[in-house]
This record gives sequence, structure tokens and C-alpha cells, in this order.
Amino acid sequence: MPDRKSRRRRYIRRVLGSVLVLGVLAAGPTDLITELTGLDPGPAVTLVLVIMAAVLWVTEAVPLFVTSFLILLLELGWLKPVLGKQGIDVPSSYFLAPFFSNVVLLFLGGFVLSAAFQKFRLDEQIARWVLDRSGGEPRRVLAAVIGVTALLSMWMSNTATAAMMLGLSMPLLAKVPMDDPFRRGLPLGVAFGANFGGVGTPIGTPPNAIAVEAMAEHGNAPDFATWMVMALPMLIVFLTLTWVLLLRMYPPRVKRVSMAESEPIERSVGGRVVIAVALLTIVLWLTSGIHPLETGTVALIPVIVFFGARILETADFKRLPWDVLILAGGGLSLGAAVESSGLSEVIVTLIPAAIGPWGLAAALAFIAGVMTTFMSNTATANLLVPVVVGISNVPTGPLLMVVAYACSCTMILPVSTPPNAIAFSSGFITTRDLVRPALILSVLALTASCTLGPLWWLLFLDVG
Repeated sequence: MPDRKSRRRRYIRRVLGSVLVLGVLAAGPTDLITELTGLDPGPAVTLVLVIMAAVLWVTEAVPLFVTSFLILLLELGWLKPVLGKQGIDVPSSYFLAPFFSNVVLLFLGGFVLSAAFQKFRLDEQIARWVLDRSGGEPRRVLAAVIGVTALLSMWMSNTATAAMMLGLSMPLLAKVPMDDPFRRGLPLGVAFGANFGGVGTPIGTPPNAIAVEAMAEHGNAPDFATWMVMALPMLIVFLTLTWVLLLRMYPPRVKRVSMAESEPIERSVGGRVVIAVALLTIVLWLTSGIHPLETGTVALIPVIVFFGARILETADFKRLPWDVLILAGGGLSLGAAVESSGLSEVIVTLIPAAIGPWGLAAALAFIAGVMTTFMSNTATANLLVPVVVGISNVPTGPLLMVVAYACSCTMILPVSTPPNAIAFSSGFITTRDLVRPALILSVLALTASCTLGPLWWLLFLDVG
């Protein structure tokens, strides 16, 4: 049961959120908002929606997905009529479409693949196969844990990956002395591997897909394979830095560790079908440039096959993280409002020209890093991507990549990411154990993302 203090905090957040929403609704007279902001009606109303969404997503006064529905309600019931009076005819589908867009389908397919892998313990088979071949030497075990966690996190939910890998890793520490630093380094390797692994594919984490969707709307989105080529060099650098840093800060004293025995995993027809469909889906994603199917369309294949063939049941469908899909859809819909209302053009005029593209990249990395330290990385991307899209005097593709990377690579506090929270909840590490290496890795990753990253990404992005 939550204690009195946490209940009080939650109550205060809800009251503040309710007051904010009522204030927005009470401010219905658009003339008043226009006068206060000095903007045209469309941008003024959209600015109110952005501020409202930011406050609600930061405070979590209401569930994150509820804010997405509230955004849609106000777009259709308030912003659309205001734009109509300005002579800007925006159909309702313009705000509705993002909730079932290519990016949402892409993540739906990824979630279904993840559910199937977990149901047939295929993820565990992969992890055990790698760990068994590490030989039990702690340095190699740590490298294997970081690597396999990142690999799985590229295709699966990083939360599910971290939980599974931590469960596999804990038995490795059973015979490790209590004062051995390896007992802290290994859980941290799981958390950091899961966090960094998300940058590897467009489905690795929602900010990636949100950035790709924004680039697609402007004709310069990388396909699935290109994203991986852009991401893997930096991902390898991030993971290597993680391994080296953890070995330096938490050097193992034990000479050898071993995997605990587990129940044998039965090979089944369903498991073989999951592997075959997963391989087909991944191949179609990687070859999206040579066939007419979009990535979201390809993502429907595992959904149809797994549920149609009863490999996954209706109960599995209900357990999918629909709140994440709605949250992503709400952010994309908010981005559509920012662009259609002209607010993006207003924001661009506020950015000093002297700051230049490198200054912009650094500023975005810093802002995204600070925001995602305290709030959902999906919500952070939802708020920043529309702003970046509105910038017209520099290539926006690399800046969107900076935002996506910053959302995944900032992991300073236990609450910053679900893998951090899972590792912290294991009881093997303290906040100080987490913050010290996480701060160093976050700073290094953010610095690389806004300096070396754009130089590499520009080789692949069509910025013309």
C-alpha cells in the first residue's frame, strides 16, 4: 500500500492537473488568449495545448495516455474551429490519423513480436546461449550481459528485456562475495545495456519512431536498414564505454561465475513459427527500400499470423502496452497541430540565428536530457520533435536524431528509465552506485550525439 506522503503527492498532482485543464477550458474565449500571447488565434491556442500537455506529462496528474486523448479532444473541439475562422481548413482526420499512423503500427508489431518471444522463452534461449559461451570469466560475463541486453532491447521493450536479463543475471551472483564490486556492476550493465540498446533500431524505443515519422513527413526519413547503419557505430561505442567504465568503477574480484540451472525450454511448433515470422518481418524491415511495403504495413504480419493462428491469445492482445501507443499517437497529433497552426514558424523566429546548427544540436541535447531525466522519454520526444520540425534554416534530420538519442541516452536517476528502476529495485545497488556511472555515460553519450553524431548521420540523410 502506498504511504501517506506518496498519496498526498499524487493528490496534489491531480489537483494541479485538474486546475490546469479547467483553466484551459475556462479560457475558451480565444480573444483573451490571443491578447495575452500576442499571437494569431491558431498559434495562440496551440501554444496553450503544448503548455498544458507539457505540464500534464511532467506532473503525471493524469495517466500519460489520458493527456493524449485530451489533446485530441481540444484539437477537434477548439483548435479546428479557430483555424476554420482563419480560413485554414484542416480536416478532422489530420488530427486523428497519427493515432493509427505508420509509427504506431510499427510499434504494435514490435510489441507483438516481443510478447511472442517472451511467451515461448526465445529471448531467454538467446541470452543463455550467449552467457554460456562467456566462459564464466567476470569481464567476459559483463560484456556478454551488456551486449545481449542491448541486442534484445533493439527489438523488444527495454523494460521487458531488463527484467528478463536481471532475472538471468542474479543467479550468476549467488556465489559472489557480498563485498565484491561485481555485485553492483552486473545489474548496472543490464540497465545501461537496455537503455543504450534502444537507439539501435526504429522500434527500439518510441522516440526513434517519432523522429522517423517526422522525417518521413518531410521526405527525408531513413529506412529501417539505414537507421541501423547510422546507429550501430555509435551504439558500439556507447556499449564499449559502458563496459570499460563499469570494470573500472566496479572491478570484479571473483575469478569465475556460472549460470544456474533452469528448467529446459521445450521446442514447439509455435516457437518455430515465431522464429520464422520474426525473421521474415526483420528481413522485410531491413529491405524496405526494395519493396513497396512500409514498415508499419510489414509490422502487421506478426500481428495477423500470431493471433490468427492462435499462437498468441486474446489475453495476450489485451496485455499489450496500449498506453504507450496512445501516448505516441497523442504526441504525433500535437505535432500536427503545431505545424498546421503556424506555431512552428513562430517558434523558429525565437531561435537566435547566431546559435548555428551545432549550437542548436547542443541546446536540444541538453533540453531533452534534462526533460527525460524526470519524465517519460516518449513525452519528451512528443514535445520537442514538433519544435525541431519547424526549424527551416538548418537540416532538421540530424537534429531529430539528436533528440531521439538524447531521450534514450540520459539515464541519471532511478526514475529516469524503466531499466534503471528495475536494476535499482533489485536491492543490489544504491542511488549513488547508479548516479556516478550513469552521469558520466549520459554526458559522454549526449556530447557524442550532438557533435560526432550529426557528421555521421548527414552521410545518410537526404537534407536537400
